[in-house]
Amino acid sequence: MKRFLLKGLAIALITASQGCGSDHAGAGAKHAADPSLQRVKHAGVLVWGADVIGGVPYAFEDPKHPGSHIGFEVDLAREIAHQLGVEPKLEIRAWDTLIPELQKGSFDMAMNGIEDTPDRGAIVAFSDPYFVYSQQLTVRRGTTGVAGLSDLKGKTVATLSGTAAEDILRQTPGIKVVTHPEIIYSYRDLQSNRVDAVLLDSPIAAAYGAANPKLRNVGQSFGEGQYVAAFRKEDQSLRLAVDDALRTLKRNGTLKAIYTRWGILDKHQTRIGIQ
Repeated sequence: MKRFLLKGLAIALITASQGCGSDHAGAGAKHAADPSLQRVKHAGVLVWGADVIGGVPYAFEDPKHPGSHIGFEVDLAREIAHQLGVEPKLEIRAWDTLIPELQKGSFDMAMNGIEDTPDRGAIVAFSDPYFVYSQQLTVRRGTTGVAGLSDLKGKTVATLSGTAAEDILRQTPGIKVVTHPEIIYSYRDLQSNRVDAVLLDSPIAAAYGAANPKLRNVGQSFGEGQYVAAFRKEDQSLRLAVDDALRTLKRNGTLKAIYTRWGILDKHQTRIGIQ
């Protein structure tokens, strides 16, 4: 969903990245003495960071129980923590600060629609993917002639700043791109006729586009990508334990049940072993 932008970091100094939880055996041996997993187990809590503003269906305040939070990533964090034998604890931060806050030690894991992009992979470690997203175009009801990127030439399109969707729009000639720091502003602009369309990840479009009677999602989704949890580079034992938990949740049907409950299970999830 959202992508942390590197600003002048010397990526060339980093000679290797973790990728998407690859080479578990090698990483496990190399980082056997890494204390991160034992730190979490000793504390009895897995602290994870997410943004809850406009966070449907990822993580957001429960309208029926103010002060508590729900969402498919809230469910996922609970199940991962259960697999580790600890309790989950949500630390709320603005989305564009999640990676800096993770590096600063504010939480053990960041999980909030984080894409496994190469620039981010240079500074943090990734879990195995837990969800495959795709890009979905949303327009106002009554709009005709718009079903894909090729139909957006000369039009104004809103999206969330720092996302893969923003990259796609900026790489497509003839589109005026408007970015916002929170999801809800893009759809408000669309509903208020300030923009012609919104491009964002499929779970977001399902929550804010398809669910809005004044808007509708159009065309086929495209541009697959993966959501991953992010960890500090040195916290490899914790990352590997979370990968083990994710494999279990895929295998025993828990992830499928979570995504079905939230209405986001689709054919794309078979690519990461969710049947």
